[in-house]
Amino acid sequence: MRAYVPAVAAVVVTLAALADSRAIAQQSATVRGLATIAIPVSARRPTSAYPSRVVTSTVLAPASELRNVVVFLADAPTRPVTATRVEIRQRDEQFLPRVVAVPVGSEVSFPNDDPFYHNVFSLGRVRTFNLGRFPKGQSRAVRFNQPGTVKVFCDIHSHMTATVMVFNHPWFSVPDEEGRFAIPDVPAGEQRITAWHERLGDTTLTTRVEPGRAVSIEFVLPVPR
Repeated sequence: MRAYVPAVAAVVVTLAALADSRAIAQQSATVRGLATIAIPVSARRPTSAYPSRVVTSTVLAPASELRNVVVFLADAPTRPVTATRVEIRQRDEQFLPRVVAVPVGSEVSFPNDDPFYHNVFSLGRVRTFNLGRFPKGQSRAVRFNQPGTVKVFCDIHSHMTATVMVFNHPWFSVPDEEGRFAIPDVPAGEQRITAWHERLGDTTLTTRVEPGRAVSIEFVLPVPR
């Protein structure tokens, strides 16, 4: 009988974990949505009466800008999340992608694809580092062990910037090229969802999450006046 005890214990643990996951699913729901960026643009429309009149119109930003948006649950409780590894490449004197979102404990590497040196650094309180100068074909990495927003720069090329957003919970998402995003297992109740953009700042909406029922939400950045 003793030979079967470990197997039985493993089954009990598995069933308990399955029960916990089902309980969480019954008390939460997926928040799905769409993010768009509408940037006011001033365009001159000359008329005979007002030759210097300026009219402001609204146009959508390039789809690539939506990859610089992070949507997350505001005031979220801390919950352990499995760390991951991502890349921010240095190419054509740019950081690509320019914005990444990762759980606490994740590692971000910075491969150099340019035929010259880069020097990646950050002076932020969340994570301070300086990777030194390294040439094409080399890569250096940083681990982020605290939640928060980390601004990244190149000491050689001052116009290069990137942002690493580090979360101590699983409720965050980066929209795709069409602005669609999904955050699963959001706790039931009234929740504040924030969409952040590197230049447009935060936009926060409040929504009601019903257990087991998907919620739809839409962000237009910046908020129209």
